Amino acid sequence: MKKTILATAILLAGAANAAEVYNNEGTTVSLGGSFRGHVAVQDSDNVKFEDAGSRFDIKASKELDDGVKAFGQMEVKYKDVNSVDTLYINNAFVGLSHDVYGTVALGKQMGLNDDAFLYDFSYEHGNIYNEDNALFGSDSEDQLKYTKAFGGASVVVSLMDQDTYAIGGTYEVAGLSLVASYNIANDRVDANKVKTDNSTYVVGASYVLDSLTLGAVYTASEVGKADNSAYGLGANYALGQASVYVMFDATSSDTKADERTELVIGADYELVKDVKAYVEYGSTNPEIGKTDDAVFLGGRVYF
Repeated sequence: MKKTILATAILLAGAANAAEVYNNEGTTVSLGGSFRGHVAVQDSDNVKFEDAGSRFDIKASKELDDGVKAFGQMEVKYKDVNSVDTLYINNAFVGLSHDVYGTVALGKQMGLNDDAFLYDFSYEHGNIYNEDNALFGSDSEDQLKYTKAFGGASVVVSLMDQDTYAIGGTYEVAGLSLVASYNIANDRVDANKVKTDNSTYVVGASYVLDSLTLGAVYTASEVGKADNSAYGLGANYALGQASVYVMFDATSSDTKADERTELVIGADYELVKDVKAYVEYGSTNPEIGKTDDAVFLGGRVYF
């Protein structure tokens, strides 16, 4: 999933492959995104040729007085829902930034939890227990988010509503990256239409040593009266334009149906700049139910 620390800062700077389509008197507009497709193979009787989450985004910024910048972004993604093609807005927010006072963004956006899973090098797998989980306020949600950088560190505070908030931070030094976040989400309605008070914390770390990147994450949560925990480990090794990676994660829960282990092995190759092909094998072994094995052959074109 190629997580990146401090997504807000990257949005302000502009993605490396985004194209600037307008620039006039301090106002800039850029367009970016990716086309994604894969072949999903579970067995000889279950082969699918599908889009794999293609998306595009529009970013705009305006230089104001006294070092203040106004910005906005909208990201539109594709998904297939019950064989019906659907476009939906994954992110849409506006904000203000200042080099000294930090950045504030308002609207639908990901929380810091999404950046904490630093072990996750996969394209198709790696959805450890509560990543992007609305029960914890860690999904793409409407929120007011404030980010302040202090050299190699940052603090992030998010307010989703009067009952849901999050606080966390990041730190980077000499190839080491650390991320921690804590979420409180009260009065959330679960799949059984029951209102619950929930909390979760996530701690992630990665270390880059030449061509090798190592990552780990630990998360623990409470949904109502049920306790859950999970950990993930991953490694990625770059070989010129190619890389190979392996990941393992496991969950523990008071609800046996939520327990599983997952192993992912994959490799990718950059054919030319911003064009990648990959092959990935994943095996998910739930506590209850059958093991799910799948191989994905995919490609992405970034623009």
